[in-house]
Amino acid sequence: MKTRIPPPPPPPPHRPVLVVGASGQLGTRLVQQLSAARHPVRALVRPSSRQQHLRLPRVDIVHADLAEPASLDAAVQGAGTVIASANAVAPLNGSRFATVDDAGYAALIAACVKHRVERFVLVSVPATPFDAKIPLFRAKRRTEQRLAESGLPHAVLRFAPFMDAWFALAGLGMAARGDAAPLTARAWPFLQRFMGVVGGLAESRGLLIVPGGGDRRHAFIGVDDVARCCIAATRHPEALNATLAIGGPEALSWHEVADRMAAVLKRPVQVVGTPAAVFAAQRLLMRPFSEAAANIMALNWFAAQPLPTEDPAVAARLGVPLTTVAEYLRAQAARPA
Repeated sequence: MKTRIPPPPPPPPHRPVLVVGASGQLGTRLVQQLSAARHPVRALVRPSSRQQHLRLPRVDIVHADLAEPASLDAAVQGAGTVIASANAVAPLNGSRFATVDDAGYAALIAACVKHRVERFVLVSVPATPFDAKIPLFRAKRRTEQRLAESGLPHAVLRFAPFMDAWFALAGLGMAARGDAAPLTARAWPFLQRFMGVVGGLAESRGLLIVPGGGDRRHAFIGVDDVARCCIAATRHPEALNATLAIGGPEALSWHEVADRMAAVLKRPVQVVGTPAAVFAAQRLLMRPFSEAAANIMALNWFAAQPLPTEDPAVAARLGVPLTTVAEYLRAQAARPA
C-alpha cells in the first residue's frame, strides 16, 4: 500500500493564491490541495461554471472570465500568487483560443503586473517541432513570451500528458472515479459523443483506444502530482523565471500501460491504435467548422509522434514525489465505482 502523500507546503502566507481555471480538472485539485494546506485561496470561475465542489475552507469563489478581460482586474487585486491552468481545449459556452488563450491571458498578465503579483505560474504544454500545427500549443507559446516580456516573476511548467485525462480518453472508465471535475464530463457535444463510444471500453471489452501505435512512449503524470508541482513552483527558487519540462516517473509505451491495466482489471487489455495520418486528415477537415475539434485532432496527432519524454527529475528537485501508473491504477480501482 502506497504511503499517503501529504499536501506540499503552501506558498508564503497572507495574500491568497488565485487559481485561474478553478472549476477544471487540474484547477479543482489545486484548490483542494491549497485548502487542505490551510492556505487562503481565490478560485476564479465563470458564473455559469459548476462550483459547488469548490466550497471548501479558506476558499473564496470569484466570478470572472478570461473571455471578458474587464472582469479580471478585480479578481487579481490582492492576490499574492497566480496559478493559471485555464484553456479552451474542451470549450464551454463558445470559448475560443483567440478570446481565452490569447486575449484573455494577455489581459490576465497585464492585471498581474498592475497589482504586483509575487509570482505567476503558467501550466503549459511540451515543446515540440509541431507547435505551429496545434492551436493550443501556439497559444501557450504566445503566453509564455508575454510572461517573459512582462517582467513578472514567473514559472512556466510544461507537463507531460496527464494520465487521469488520457487514460479516460483511451477508454478507462475508472479514471473518472473520485474526480470532482473530470475532463471527460465537460458539456462539450463533440467530447460527449466521443466518450459515448470509447468510455469504459477497457473494463467492458478489454480495449484501449490510443493515438498512433502501442509503442509510443509517454512520461504520464498524475493530475494530483501536477497540482503539487504547481504549488511548489510558487515558492521554489529553481522555478523562478524558469521554464521547466516535467514528466512522470517512468516512460511507458501504451502496451506497457495496457499490461498494468490488465493486472488491475484482472482481464486482458488490447491496444487499438489509430494511425497519426487519420488525425492529420481529420484536423484539416474540421478546421473550417470547429477550431476546438481541429485542436483535439491535432493533439491526438501530436500524441502519436515519436518524441522524447519529459524528465522526472525536475519534480524531485521541486520536492514532489511522483505516482507511477501502477500506483495510480490501484488507487482508482480501490475507489467506489
